[in-house]
Amino acid sequence: MAKPDCNPYDEYMNRRILILAVLFGVLISFGSCVNDDDDSTVSQEWKTYNEQQVRNASSSGYTARPSQSGNGSVYWKSITDFVPGDEPSIDRFPIFTDSVSVRYEGWFFRLDDTKYTFNTTEGDVNGIAVRTRVNSTNLVDGFATMLQNMKIDEQTEVCIPYLLGYGTLGSYSSGVQIIPGYTTLWYKIKLLNIYDEKKKEWVK
Repeated sequence: MAKPDCNPYDEYMNRRILILAVLFGVLISFGSCVNDDDDSTVSQEWKTYNEQQVRNASSSGYTARPSQSGNGSVYWKSITDFVPGDEPSIDRFPIFTDSVSVRYEGWFFRLDDTKYTFNTTEGDVNGIAVRTRVNSTNLVDGFATMLQNMKIDEQTEVCIPYLLGYGTLGSYSSGVQIIPGYTTLWYKIKLLNIYDEKKKEWVK
């Protein structure tokens, strides 16, 4: 059987397309490897940096408090300089089903040790208290644990390891990551009031 006629121009173009396809594949593979390596390096550096913060807190005057979930401990200390007001006087602690009103400031540290405040009732918010259930899904494990060990008007600063915070995935708002995974969270909290669930004093 006779072979079909070959057009030299077609052969030339086919070779060019083949070469370009191979080069493009190599570039994509190389780019993927570089990005993967960079992401891995950054993630490991970030994780190590945040784990070191917890170790520092545990050895510098903060007291360990086991979480309610059993997934680790938070590290806390009493403070008096967050919100001016009364000293704690009533030995009453909120339970998991109670509601509370609180003022707080939440932050984490960047790799350059600068503080990034991601949520607060202070500053431009003018110290407006937030009311929430202790068992609200909006509260991370470490925050809920700390609340259940605070008296009315007590103020604390607490260090929350990532396993009791936003875990390995972090926190997102409208698809934008606000808090990276593996982040150690820090809070100053003042408990203002407790609302008894059984008495239906206030329920959200």
